[in-house]
Amino acid sequence: MGAHERAATPTHTGRRLRGHPDDPGVYAFYRDGTPVYVGVATRAGGLQRRLQREHLNTGHDLSRSAFRRNVAEHLGVATVAQAKQRPSVMTDEQVDAVNAWVAGCQVAWMETSSGKQAGQLEKELKSERRPPLTKR
Repeated sequence: MGAHERAATPTHTGRRLRGHPDDPGVYAFYRDGTPVYVGVATRAGGLQRRLQREHLNTGHDLSRSAFRRNVAEHLGVATVAQAKQRPSVMTDEQVDAVNAWVAGCQVAWMETSSGKQAGQLEKELKSERRPPLTKR
């Protein structure tokens, strides 16, 4: 099975993921089986940090997660610029809408041996899948 096939199927749902590694890698969020966002984790803490602490975090601050900011824009509750502001200018209702949408997603990931390899795979998957919430 090739890299693209392994990353094609969502493997986890909900906010708390078990078993995602500290290694670098690529991840994809899916909604109703369709990829909506592809991202990369290259720094210390790898996939665990990127997914759990940033994209699946339910806090008020969306500035650290491009995925959550793009969801806010997609839902029409805030612009990306508003979602990036620190301290947050978003209301509880706006953040709740983003969190509910993200909670309805599934996520799949694939570990890589290096950040460089992860970056290359991310480019390939973005080009191949063209997820609507991934800015190019």
